[in-house]
Amino acid sequence: MPAGTGFFKNQSPETCCYKGISTVKGPVKTIRYELGNTRQKLPGLSKEATRMATGTMTSLGMGSGLDLQGILDTRRKADEAILNLKKEKIKTQTAIKTQLNSVLNKLLSMKTNALSLSLPSNYNSRTVTESNKNIVTATALDGTKTGSHLIKVSRTASSSSFVSEGMSSASATVYTPTVMESVKGFGDTGIALAEGETIKIKYGTEDNPKTFSVTGTTGGMTAAALVAAINDSPANRDSKGNPLVSAATFKDDQGKNRIRISAASGGNGEENRVAVSGSDSVTGFAAPVSRFSFRMGKNGKAYEVPVPAETTLEDLAKRINEDKNNPGVKATVINTGNGDNPYQLILEAKASGEDSRITMIGKPPGLSMSEKNGSRYTMTGENPISFDTPVTINGNNNTILFQEDAGDGYSNTLRARIAPGEYRNGKELALAVEQALEKESSLSGNKKDYQVSINPDTGKMVINETGTLKNLTIKWGDAGSSASAVLGFSKNAVITPEASSLNSEVTIDGISYQRQDNKNQTDLIKGVTLSFYAAGEATISVESGTDTVKQNITSLIETYNTLITEIDENDDYDKEKDTWGPLSRSSAARTLKMDLKVLFNTKADPGGKSASLKDLGVELNRNGTITLDERKLGRELAKNFDKVQALFLGSGTKKGLADILNKKFGDYALSRGYLKGEIKTVDSRISRMEDHHKEGMRRLNKKYEIMAKEYANLGKYLAKLSSTQDYIKKMLPKSED
Repeated sequence: MPAGTGFFKNQSPETCCYKGISTVKGPVKTIRYELGNTRQKLPGLSKEATRMATGTMTSLGMGSGLDLQGILDTRRKADEAILNLKKEKIKTQTAIKTQLNSVLNKLLSMKTNALSLSLPSNYNSRTVTESNKNIVTATALDGTKTGSHLIKVSRTASSSSFVSEGMSSASATVYTPTVMESVKGFGDTGIALAEGETIKIKYGTEDNPKTFSVTGTTGGMTAAALVAAINDSPANRDSKGNPLVSAATFKDDQGKNRIRISAASGGNGEENRVAVSGSDSVTGFAAPVSRFSFRMGKNGKAYEVPVPAETTLEDLAKRINEDKNNPGVKATVINTGNGDNPYQLILEAKASGEDSRITMIGKPPGLSMSEKNGSRYTMTGENPISFDTPVTINGNNNTILFQEDAGDGYSNTLRARIAPGEYRNGKELALAVEQALEKESSLSGNKKDYQVSINPDTGKMVINETGTLKNLTIKWGDAGSSASAVLGFSKNAVITPEASSLNSEVTIDGISYQRQDNKNQTDLIKGVTLSFYAAGEATISVESGTDTVKQNITSLIETYNTLITEIDENDDYDKEKDTWGPLSRSSAARTLKMDLKVLFNTKADPGGKSASLKDLGVELNRNGTITLDERKLGRELAKNFDKVQALFLGSGTKKGLADILNKKFGDYALSRGYLKGEIKTVDSRISRMEDHHKEGMRRLNKKYEIMAKEYANLGKYLAKLSSTQDYIKKMLPKSED
């Protein structure tokens, strides 16, 4: 091709701008090409030829007979290898930063422990131990004075309660109407029953009542006349001639005459039921609304619930519980399972103590209530009962003779018999005695409720009568029974009233107290909260809480050992990996390791007496780690807590060891500390190297993007040269041999 024509216009092949890459042989002179120094733009390439990926072309050199793509890739790999050396340096610096941060985190953890040991508040925590948690439990506020206290619980606070006599079912009526009153009132001469009108009066049970009628006479009857007619009626008599009902007039609030018809016997219950029916055109009769009323506390206001006739046991409980003015009682219907009338109403104060004592004022006719808790009798055995071997009850020792006085003198002698058998613990035996007393009282006595228990501390049997007996005598057996000896009582005893207070009674260090409640009493011992559970004697001890201090000391030592080991493992040459550790060039880490070893041997001067961690069982090993004798530490904390506190907190102007440690750790770990400063330096170095690598990659990508285009143009040019050469060969005559 002549000079000055084709792709390299005005230039000869020898001076072409592409040199040093390849040659094209043939009739055309050898051409050298220089990549990356284009002096003249080559003709445009096809879309397929210029398609690139990270500076390469998938079809580069096609048609030219040269591996241009391979040449380009080889050069790029060589250039990238130089950049990758920077990546390795970044990786090394990152490992150093990671290791320095690990050291920093452990140092910060140690600083936290030292700071905690420097705070006086952490030495003020208190623990409380109780000799018998079945009697009393306690907690103490921080800073409470340490020491022991003797607590005697004579009586726990209890809730006032009343119980009704048993009924046949929960739907039994508590207010059977035995009185009926006229709804309307009348003047002295007003007609109460018109001429020819009739009222019918029933008396007795609904199934078989006695019935008679009164009819209005000529001109009608006044209220007085009607009352007289009822009282004088021959039909108003039983078989013995006694009146069934009694009628009378009374003045209402408006001064009107009203008529009252009531059972002549004055009794209650179904057998005395009164019902009046008949003409309502003139008058009607209804049972008056009764009241269930009581007072809570000595000066409490009277509270009452209206009780209409035919109210059942369960209806009454519901009325009491749902009343919006309920002063704090709960009514419950229970089924005792005893006898034909097992259902009882229990009325109990929700709060304990005398301020919540229930005083009964009034109740519906037919409902009998007696005090269950608040007035009680008790006796305690003289001797403890041993259960080393089972207590055997048989026909020779099972009889208890007793008498109850409900206010009208002693009853006949009652004979309770304990069920025969072998009793292996106090709970079983106490229950058997309780059931024997209650069974006999229910069958032949005053149906009283007994509570029997055996004190777990003294082993003595305690018997309570929880009703309202005036007195009680127990005779433990006839001449042939040895029940008293087996159960720990003298031969004959009289149960005498115990103080009937509902408050708890407690003696603390010789001083007696009464409280309304058993739980969370905060004003008996300053800083201590007490809760009482049973009568008995116990000791509580308030001691300094050592857990927080011990935990910080052990954590400090453990982290120290981990830190020293970590520095040792990363600051030397690794023969196996043939590399230096990440901390080998860290002056901060090397200095820290030396300072820590000195620091943990530091002596403080609390109160003029030098002391160190060695006094707490700390020993520095030759390799720089520490061994902690936890048993010695525990003894020092238990016996010499004040000295431990002085060691770490110091005294007066004398700095404690905790402040010394805390400051030294801060010199390394805080924002201006040595270690933190070194981490910032490494971080900056990594950032610069990453920026350099990023810029190098940008330049490299740009370079090979340009080179890829030039190689593409070169490939196309070489392809055309090859085509021209083929053409010339065809045009030239073949040489003859």
